[in-house]
Amino acid sequence: METITEHLKEVALVEITTGKTNPRRVFNEQSIQELSESIKENGLLQPLLVRPSTKGYELVCGERRLKACKLINAESVPVQIKALSDQEALEAQIIENLEREDVHPLREAETFKMMIDNGDYLIEDIATKIAKSEKFILQRLSLNNLNAQWKKMFLENEINLSKAFIIARLDKKYQKEVAQNASDWSGGIKSAKQLQSYIDSNITALLSKAKFNPLDDKLVKKAGACINCPKRSGANCSLFPDVEEDDRCFDKVCFDTKTEKHIENEIDSIINNAEDVHLIKSSHQNMGEKLSEKFKKLGVNVLTHYNDFDVIHGKDTRKSKIRGFWINGYDCGQYASIKLTKKQEEKSVDPKSLEGVKVQIEKINIRAKRALELDQEKVHKRIIETMSTTEELSVVGKHKHCDATELVSRLILWNALGWSKKQHLNKPLQIEKYDEEGASGILKRLAELTKNEMAIIINNVGFDSFKSSLPAYSEAIALRGLAESFGTIPITDFEREQKAVSDKRINRQKERVVKLKKSVKS
Repeated sequence: METITEHLKEVALVEITTGKTNPRRVFNEQSIQELSESIKENGLLQPLLVRPSTKGYELVCGERRLKACKLINAESVPVQIKALSDQEALEAQIIENLEREDVHPLREAETFKMMIDNGDYLIEDIATKIAKSEKFILQRLSLNNLNAQWKKMFLENEINLSKAFIIARLDKKYQKEVAQNASDWSGGIKSAKQLQSYIDSNITALLSKAKFNPLDDKLVKKAGACINCPKRSGANCSLFPDVEEDDRCFDKVCFDTKTEKHIENEIDSIINNAEDVHLIKSSHQNMGEKLSEKFKKLGVNVLTHYNDFDVIHGKDTRKSKIRGFWINGYDCGQYASIKLTKKQEEKSVDPKSLEGVKVQIEKINIRAKRALELDQEKVHKRIIETMSTTEELSVVGKHKHCDATELVSRLILWNALGWSKKQHLNKPLQIEKYDEEGASGILKRLAELTKNEMAIIINNVGFDSFKSSLPAYSEAIALRGLAESFGTIPITDFEREQKAVSDKRINRQKERVVKLKKSVKS
């Protein structure tokens, strides 16, 4: 660090201004008070570091000491004057703060990020500067990914560094989920092992157990291949030192999306290519309304376990093997060797017989129909891919509210209603008025609804979404406003009755306090 001037001098406090680059932003008021008492008794033992400025001197290091001197109304302080550039001043502040024993890991993380964001440092530069490993820097930097709630808990020592590292490597959407499930039986935060167990079971997934091919970069184009994903533990061992498996996916939404897409592709391939593979399902679990409608529409037969087939475990030694593809249950997305029951075997017909030819013609017609649907799906896919990159979806004000936007919002609200409420509102709102027009029929009816008719849908969605919120939350406040607008709910009576209960409780507490004070021996 080049020094133009460097000497000690007594400078008036009014000549010293504080800069905005100091990484240390939180000061313990009690420790400053204690330091001021020490300075008052022994004087300032370590001078402040300042640099010349147009207004006198700008403080580089020693803001805590400066605050303590101001507290005792000192007129001047000893300073060390150095002519430092902005980068040199920042570097001096960073090093001075990082060398403190009481610096919080999160403050270290913020400091490292600031150094990199300024564009003057690389990770290896910081590692060399403070004599730490690059792994240490990377792990500290990861703490910046903590959301506001977890940062607050970390700064207030509600979680330790191990727990912070575990949470920081999750996307913020998952951090919120973990926070909702992080409390133990005593009201504190679960152990690091318990948190990791929850994350492994509910948020992350082993790629070795994936039903799709992790190397497939075309399965979900936007996501690409798992091997190139930074959310894979094996991609960065420095951030995932405790993850024993080579590859664990830390984005379960993406993992589930790929799994669903893989299963969808396999089912379409089996249906469209008329492969000698049966679609099979468990008798104990539903296969989903969407799939059920699809098979019904295409006339596809799905075999049910035990009723129509049995699974062959172990090696299948038969010459004519029959395969099945699970569309639900624990083995969903996997192939299995199966044996048809007698009931199913009796249904088999000679392919050259009249009945057999009819079955084959039916299959051809089904495939032809499905091919037309695939054409529509391909056009839709291109529309979606193009839409995702448009400014209309990313720049505020680029696209104005229009009839199409209004229709999308109405459909979102209708879909957000629970099944029972949809059934209840179907008739009075005449939602099925244009049912014969298919999928576009409901859109046509929703577009016709007046604002007053839409109000009952909006109010029900808001009620279902916000009813579990705590009173201080914006959701609860909005819901209370809605309740007040009804004019039929005696909110004032509720508050008066609860206040009466509260007043009695407070009086009992006061009586107990008085009684306890009287019981103290003089």
